[in-house]
Amino acid sequence: MQNPIKQCLTLFTTGLFLWLLWGFWSLGQSVTIFVSVFVLVLTGGMLFWQYKQRRQVLSTEHEYTGAFPTDNYQGPVILVCGQSQALFLDDQLHRETNQGWYIRVSAPTELVKLIAALVEYAPSLSGHLSLLYVVLPEQLTQQETLTQALLNWRRAIGEGRQKIGAKLPFWVTVYLSKPHHTDTAMHVDDEHTPWMTLLSHQTEFQVEQEGAMSVPYSVWLPAHFGQSEQSLQFSLWLDTLQSWLNQVLVPQFTLPQAGAPKQIPSAWAIQWIDITSQPNNLWQQFIQEKTTLPLRSSVQTTDLLPLPDVMLRRLHHDINLSRTEKSLGAIGVIFGVFFMGALVGSYHHNQQLIRHIGEDIARFSQLSEVPLAPKLTAYQQLQDDAAELARWEREGIPSAYSLALYQGNRILPYLHTLLGSWAPSQPEIPPEAPTAPPQIVTLDSLSLFDVGQYTLKTGATKVLVDALLNIKAKPGWLIMVSGYTDNTGNPEQNQKLSLKRAESVRDWMIQTSDISPTCFAVQGYGQNNPVADNNTADGRARNRRVEIRLIPQAEACQILGVNTVPSMDGGTHSTRKEK
Repeated sequence: MQNPIKQCLTLFTTGLFLWLLWGFWSLGQSVTIFVSVFVLVLTGGMLFWQYKQRRQVLSTEHEYTGAFPTDNYQGPVILVCGQSQALFLDDQLHRETNQGWYIRVSAPTELVKLIAALVEYAPSLSGHLSLLYVVLPEQLTQQETLTQALLNWRRAIGEGRQKIGAKLPFWVTVYLSKPHHTDTAMHVDDEHTPWMTLLSHQTEFQVEQEGAMSVPYSVWLPAHFGQSEQSLQFSLWLDTLQSWLNQVLVPQFTLPQAGAPKQIPSAWAIQWIDITSQPNNLWQQFIQEKTTLPLRSSVQTTDLLPLPDVMLRRLHHDINLSRTEKSLGAIGVIFGVFFMGALVGSYHHNQQLIRHIGEDIARFSQLSEVPLAPKLTAYQQLQDDAAELARWEREGIPSAYSLALYQGNRILPYLHTLLGSWAPSQPEIPPEAPTAPPQIVTLDSLSLFDVGQYTLKTGATKVLVDALLNIKAKPGWLIMVSGYTDNTGNPEQNQKLSLKRAESVRDWMIQTSDISPTCFAVQGYGQNNPVADNNTADGRARNRRVEIRLIPQAEACQILGVNTVPSMDGGTHSTRKEK
């Protein structure tokens, strides 16, 4: 039965931590990336370890198939440790009675795996688990073996309690042969021999038999033996057993040892029944040491020793939470830690915001308007602060400033008031000088050319020199030479004639002056754009002209190149390679 709860909690914790790291804390980008990678690697390692643990639990479940009770089992579940082989057959893993479910644990190394598998298999059983340690003194022959075995069991029990996260009841059952001559008085049958029990808060053994009320040992002894030799013999036998327990067994449970926590039994149960004794066992050694008398050997008469069912109803179990309750509790703790971390981060960011804007306000208030630049810089910084707070108000507060600690909604109105209380004085801008209209020089065509010709007359030099003196080339200004005719003749021929005349004027100026060819452009308009009435001789004379004017143009008079002259009002283009 797979349980992904731990994996889900691990991923949930990692997700919240990354959210906390990127959303609420400011550790710097490099540190944040490093911590994020480290956490992701650590999470991967934990998930892999949990996967290995899960595989181990499944392996243990497979080994103990059929030994576990069902998930809805309501009775006690007892893990039998110590000399448990005496209570089970060779291939038997569990025994079930009317009172409880006993599971055999053959070695300390199996106890931790068995507890983890049992809790994983049936989590509801964790509140019914207890640990029973079985002791048969007549089958123990070496004190060192007993000491080492108990240390191993103590380590395993401590690890098992850490695994389950709860303190499981730990109790001890001792099986010992009956004293000689008391068999008849104590024996009813092998399954109903009286048990002597002792809880941690009791001072006297109680004698219990299934189906009967428990009675104190001091009451039971005279009732069964009377004032006979058997009563004295049994009392000495019990006193000797108590001495052996106090001197030999109990110290092994409480002896300080690293990694092996003390185990104090919460209950004791003693069963008087014939046990097949080993030669020179610890019980015989103890009797001979006390009395110097040899002890007779005994032989077990039953296949299985009786189980201490009489103790099950008297065991005290700690209140254990269910898996769902534990998971909800873990989620609550994880989210509580995340919330506290988020509050700390939000508080820190809001304090930084208040301090930053407060410093900007103090700087602006302390600066005077002379000089103006520092005051204006502080003013612009306040504008940036206000713009950022306004944007957060529209689009949503960043998570690093949230959790009801955001103070920007109180600061923003004050910033608006402060910004509205001062405005920087605007420097006086001198009025722009009016742009002079383009300079135009108009030349009479008849003074330059013969009728119908575009070659300059010999006497045209003086007129052109005067025009050249009036036109001064300068970067960024284009010298536009435009030719015009009257409406006499063919319009197409007039246009070509006007263009040729403009080119002739331009060529003369280039040859005569040091003006760069890049400063010139020519146009031929023909009979278009008349300045006078073509119906009169005087008007036609005025229309036959060449105009030279300066036109602003950013790239004019800069480099040697090709000028493309667009036609205007029906004119044509003239493309000429300047030299």
